[in-house]
Amino acid sequence: MDKYRVTIGGHEYRIEIDGERVWIDGQPAYIGIHFLNENGLFMVEKDSGKREYHLKPQDDGSYRVTTRGLQVEAQIEPEKGAARKRAGKEGKKDAGRIEAPIPGVVMEVRVAAGDSVEHNQVLVVLESMKMLMEFRAPFAGIVEKVSISKGQKLEKGDEMVHIQKCD
Repeated sequence: MDKYRVTIGGHEYRIEIDGERVWIDGQPAYIGIHFLNENGLFMVEKDSGKREYHLKPQDDGSYRVTTRGLQVEAQIEPEKGAARKRAGKEGKKDAGRIEAPIPGVVMEVRVAAGDSVEHNQVLVVLESMKMLMEFRAPFAGIVEKVSISKGQKLEKGDEMVHIQKCD
């Protein structure tokens, strides 16, 4: 069973996922989450109906969630790591290092070491909390290293791919 602490708009929720079953704060939740497109658009189905959400990763590891014109910031942490201190930023961020922003399972690895990639090309597809996320090349370059494989479980911050920018 996967357990998470999700903070949205200052409110913290405890989410537990066991296969297709989901609990929010200990109460069963009958929901379905469907990936709609590669730009972070999802549909959530509940007893009360359907609603679309746009999920956009932010540079600080949080997510901007938008639905029906409302925007909130969300943090997602594995329950056992919720009390963990975040690693301080040391020096400049390596723009070629593609990391998992949240724990998940690698569904697809679309590149190999030595491959040339174009800006915005899909490199990896990660599944987390029943959502699929595509990770794209931040610039054109050469894949220097692939640190993952299909089916591998990842923790937040695990390196997936490293790209060397073409000059």
